[in-house]
Amino acid sequence: MAKAVVEAKGLSFRYRDTSGKRKALDDVSFEVGEGEFFCVIGANGSGKSTLCNALVGLIPHYFVGRMKGTVLVHGADTRESTVGALSMKIGLVFQNPFNQLSYTAGTVAEELAYGLGNRGVPREEMVWKVERVAKLMRIDHIIHKNPLELSGGQVQRVAFGSTFITEPSVLVLDECTTQLDPLGSEEIFDIVKDLNKRGVTVIMVDHDMERVARCADRVMVMDGGRVAAIDSPSRIFGDPDILARGVAAPDYVSICRALGDRGYYSGGLEIEEEPTIAAVKESLRK
Repeated sequence: MAKAVVEAKGLSFRYRDTSGKRKALDDVSFEVGEGEFFCVIGANGSGKSTLCNALVGLIPHYFVGRMKGTVLVHGADTRESTVGALSMKIGLVFQNPFNQLSYTAGTVAEELAYGLGNRGVPREEMVWKVERVAKLMRIDHIIHKNPLELSGGQVQRVAFGSTFITEPSVLVLDECTTQLDPLGSEEIFDIVKDLNKRGVTVIMVDHDMERVARCADRVMVMDGGRVAAIDSPSRIFGDPDILARGVAAPDYVSICRALGDRGYYSGGLEIEEEPTIAAVKESLRK
């Protein structure tokens, strides 16, 4: 693995208003290498969103609770760094895009420029960056609209653009396409994959297992606030014990396994070499 840019060591967290209940995160340890596409999956309530908040410093600086262990981003301890300082290194796109709006901007352009303004970026540079990101996110036609007048999908694109525009070296995506239709979702992930190819480290929480299998270098499975497994997509989705933890396999894996159990398919289940329809048909002829 490349040099680690994000490290969690014995990370535990319990929200203040849940005393007596289980920890949201319980002794979580892992590393993400520079330039890696790292996916986090798990059932609802497994701690995925809490982990995202911890990686960018919102835990412990914003959410109240008891934290143990450490999170390092490019060697900086999140407990000793401000959220603002961490945002220069790592950016988060929230699951609910409306939580990401500043509610001080009168237009989409101002919303996109909000983070740049806080960093003192010169006006000329700010203008061309806003125009470039608006076009990339396909929101250039609504750039003069009020963010509060937009649809959920449009706000999702604005939220992603407002994070991407500051050019963090690590992007954390917490199910950031929930408000988009399938086509819009794929358009966003084409952008994410391109950023990853350019060296941006991506940590993605997602419920679309086909996309996870297709994009991830490694997959981490969360279960009850703990790390259940970290491995390649093929090993994760090929492990019945992991799938029993509320994790669904990609459809083609389930289909091929069902056919194999009935003796109709003799091909492999390697995720890196997704079986095509033609390959399955050829196996059925044998």
